[in-house]
Amino acid sequence: MADGYREADGRRRQQVGGLLIGLTGLVFTVLTWRDALTTGAFSVRSAIAFPAFAVVGIALLFMPGYKEERRARGEDLTGKRGWRLLTLRWWLVLALALAAGFLNLFVLGA
Repeated sequence: MADGYREADGRRRQQVGGLLIGLTGLVFTVLTWRDALTTGAFSVRSAIAFPAFAVVGIALLFMPGYKEERRARGEDLTGKRGWRLLTLRWWLVLALALAAGFLNLFVLGA
């Protein structure tokens, strides 16, 4: 019973973190756009990173993390670290995040 509470608490923390990351990414994306429109200049790193953060944050809000996904499937995580822990779903989230960042850069530069 205690494990269920810990899991729910961990998921709630993940969702709050995702909300904060997503909102931060969105706010700074808007600020990057404001700078680009008012001064004509913007940071390339900001143009790519902030939309990517927004996508990852939104994904954390609505999907379980990669470790939780693997544990729910009963997988053994022993010996797996870093990139090896990512599931196909999270690789797709990362690809979408990078695509959003580069699309934002492309549109800002146009």
